[in-house]
This record gives sequence, structure tokens and C-alpha cells, in this order.
Amino acid sequence: MWDGMVANAAAVAQVAGVDPLGLISKIRQAALTARQNRRDCEHLARRAGMLAELLPCLRDPEAAGTLAGLGDTLAEAHDLVVSCQGRGRAHEFFTASSKAERFRDVERKIDSYLLLVPVISHIGIARRLDGGVAPPPPSSHSLRTQPDVGDKEFTLAEITAATSNFAVVLSDDGDSGTVYWGRLRDGQEVAVKRLKPGCRGAEDAFGTELAILAPLRHDHIVRLLGRCAEGAERVVVTAYASNGSLRDHLHGRRASSSSPVTASWEARVRALLGAGRAVEHLHRRAVPLVIHRGVTSSSVLLDAAWAPRLTGFVAAVWRAAGVESQPVEPVAGAAAGGYADPEYLRTGRVKPASDVYSLGVVMLEALTGNPAVVTVWEDGSKSMATMTLASFALPSIQAGRLVDVLDRRPVAAPTARQLQPLELVASAAARCLCLRGDNRPAISEVVANLEQALELICRHGHF
Repeated sequence: MWDGMVANAAAVAQVAGVDPLGLISKIRQAALTARQNRRDCEHLARRAGMLAELLPCLRDPEAAGTLAGLGDTLAEAHDLVVSCQGRGRAHEFFTASSKAERFRDVERKIDSYLLLVPVISHIGIARRLDGGVAPPPPSSHSLRTQPDVGDKEFTLAEITAATSNFAVVLSDDGDSGTVYWGRLRDGQEVAVKRLKPGCRGAEDAFGTELAILAPLRHDHIVRLLGRCAEGAERVVVTAYASNGSLRDHLHGRRASSSSPVTASWEARVRALLGAGRAVEHLHRRAVPLVIHRGVTSSSVLLDAAWAPRLTGFVAAVWRAAGVESQPVEPVAGAAAGGYADPEYLRTGRVKPASDVYSLGVVMLEALTGNPAVVTVWEDGSKSMATMTLASFALPSIQAGRLVDVLDRRPVAAPTARQLQPLELVASAAARCLCLRGDNRPAISEVVANLEQALELICRHGHF
């Protein structure tokens, strides 16, 4: 993979006057032997590694011209890591604190490039698709001030005012932070994700989520509007989905007969189809390609028009070029949540098929109305026990008895004709949940099955 990166980054080297991947490789090597500020060195090396995965996407020398200064930043990062090789305990004690601030400064510079590269890569592709005619690549300044690219810089005072001092909680994402409702001065409603102040993992999540979300433009992916990085505060601002999440309507606080998602199979399949199309965009068309790693019914939001929008990119990763799977750090609580790919839990390696598995669980949620982990009565132990929804529902589906686990709220007694599109969804879900990733369908096939199911529902017209 690294050889391919080096070849593809030649245009960047010509424009920026530096060998970026060579410097990134040196930073990684130096971090391995650091004795002082070791965690800072490792963190900086990871940030540089993220940049290395993005640089091969720049195949347009004109667009890459916005990377002026990249060489100086990488050289500064390398010198800083090398200076941590160790010169005795006394020197380490007196310099550790001042170096920590230097690390923060260099990381901020690298983060700015993590935001720039996907955007200018997208511009380069647009220029080629339009026959060579495209707007000139924006400067770093124009990217910072242009809200269309989701890079608006909010002050903490603006965020505090918009959220009425973080008064209304929309959701608590655990270690990754809390999401609040807000309203900007222009009247626009927003979702404000506030990461836990001072948490090092939050710093990683902040940079990754911004870098991945910034270039994404899709009808079924939540829109990034801006950010705030002031002091220890890290905030991500996205478009607000006023109708909550799919989970809310299936078995949460919005589940009621007045909810179109609770009461309608058409609305449920539309939500699944939107989520599938979002994942398909990430796997096949995004630049660079993305593996979401967090597809759940809570990450499928519904806007004011009930259109589904995928969110929850805190654990997302760029797909490594030329490999079938790639090693990644585990997502906290993944095994207990019922959505995680068993193959990933066993091997520690993620692939696009991992998202397909998670989407399969969401499809089962929509069919059964149950959460991803269910509580059942065990006759043997004469007690309640928990099990995954896949373990609970798949035996009935594979035996051709979907009606045994089907949610009866949309239709109390479905006819054979009404069951036909739902059986299509159930069959697709069962294949998504194969234990081996290679046996699961590609996301484009899942989308095609959901499209067919929705067409049948709309054609029958009595759901």
C-alpha cells in the first residue's frame, strides 16, 4: 500500500517542493524510539499517518497548490519528535511541559491539512468530470470562511449562546461526547456535538470526524456546518434532524401510533433505503472511500421531511488502498451493542462488509421492532437473559417464518401479498448477517433489494 501512496503523491511533491510521505515515514520511525513525551509523539505520528492515507487522492497538481507550507509543517513535526529521543531525566523534566504545547500547535497545523486535502481532491475530480472547467482551487483562507465546505469557525461564545449554555440534550454518545440542540443567530437549527473537554480520545475523534465529514455531500448523509476549537473545547456542528432517529421511532421515546415510522412499513423501508444509499456512497463514491464502523438505528436520523440522514462518524476510517481489510482499534462497547461484525471482533480487521453486517442488524430492527440486543425468558434457567437480535430473529427468518418475529404495529394481520416485500428485506438482512464477510452481499446489492421492496410496497398501495 505504501508503494502505491508514494507513486500517487508525486504531484504533491512537485507542487509542495517536498517529499511528504518520506517525511511522514521518518516521523513514524522516530516516534517508535521516543523517550520523552512518548504519548504525544505516538499521537502526532497517527495524525501524520491519517494525512498519508489522504495524499494519494490528490492527482491534480493545480489543486495541490493549496498545500503550500505542508513541507514546513511536516519538517517541524519530525524535528519535534526527534528532539524527544531523550537527553537525561533532568532535561526531560524541565522540557516536557513546554514541548506539550508545541505538540498541540503542530497537531493543529496537521489538522488543517486533514480538512483541506479531501476538499481540494473533490475539486480536482469535479474539474476532470466537467471537461477541465472548474472554479480555481480555494486558498486556505477561503476554505476557512466558506460555510459550504462545512469549515465555519464558531467561537465558544457563539456555541454557548446557540445552545442556551448547553441546555437541551439530544443524545449522549458516551465517551465521544454529548449532542445538544441549538439555534444559530440566523435562525437555523443545528445539532451541536460537544466532546469531553481534556479527553485525549476526544481530540482524535474531533479531527477524524471533521476530516471525514468535510468533503461528504450526499442527500442521506448529515451535513457538516462548522466547528469550534477553543481552549480545551472541541465542538462539531451539523444540520439538525428534527424527527429524531430511527431507533426513537422503532423502540424509543417517539414510538407511537402517531409516528409514520412506527405505523408504516413504507416509512421504515424508506429509512433503510436511505441508510443503505449513504453507506453505498461511502463505500463506492466518496473521495477517499470510507468505512463507517458505526451504522446503528441511532445513527439513522430523520429530518423535517422524514428523509433519512446517516450520522455517527466518530469511529469512521478511510479505506486503505489495495487491501481487502485493515487493522483498526476496536470501538468501545461494540461487542455489547449487538451491531458489531463478528469477523471484525475476532480478527481486529475491518472491511466494507463490516458496515453491511451492521446495516443488516438495523434491517432486523425495522422488521421486528426490537432493539439490537433483546431480553428473553430462558426456560432452562427460569430467568431472563440477553441475546443479540440476530441470534433471536434469524432462525425464524431462515425457516421461512418471518411472521413469528414481525412487528405487528404497522399491520396487525399481514396478508401474503403484504408479506412479499417484507420477506425481501428479511432475506437481504439474513445475507448481510453471514458470519464471514466474504459471504455477505455488496452494499449495492442490498440497496437494489431495498429498492425492489419499496417499489412493491408503493405498488400495492395498502400499507
